Amino acid sequence: MLQLKALCGWTNKSIDLLLELLRDSFPDNVNLPANYYEAQKITNDLGFTYETIDACPNSCMFFRGKDSGLDKCEICNASRYKDTEKKTAAKRMRYFPLKPRLQKLFMSSKTATLMRWHAEERIDDGKFRHPADALAWKDFDLKNPSFASDPRNIRMGLTADGFQSL
Repeated sequence: MLQLKALCGWTNKSIDLLLELLRDSFPDNVNLPANYYEAQKITNDLGFTYETIDACPNSCMFFRGKDSGLDKCEICNASRYKDTEKKTAAKRMRYFPLKPRLQKLFMSSKTATLMRWHAEERIDDGKFRHPADALAWKDFDLKNPSFASDPRNIRMGLTADGFQSL
């Protein structure tokens, strides 16, 4: 449901109304969050949180770490804030930490088995059926034997479709 909110641009009120409709439609023993706020709390309790970081409006830098106290961009001198009195950031970026998400994948026996499939179940018959059959994967395994020997290893890919760099 929260994914639909993000994909379709639903408002918090629309989620509240949908949850109300679902509660009216399902038996009383079905446990549903009362509203968007409660649904959001559930995802936070699962560890699917994010960090909001202020960014330069011209995408030059992040106001993070040693730069978190700055009011102007060190590169272009643009103001960090669109409203300096309220200290409302001109641009914000959401950072979704990867490590807790990967750890969650291994907490369920079902998804943990799927995450190890490339090492434990894949048939190596010379046909290209999985990225593990690719020459690049095999070359990486040869160059990094300690990483390759662990069936829990994760190979990450990056796609830039719709990506806005800062």
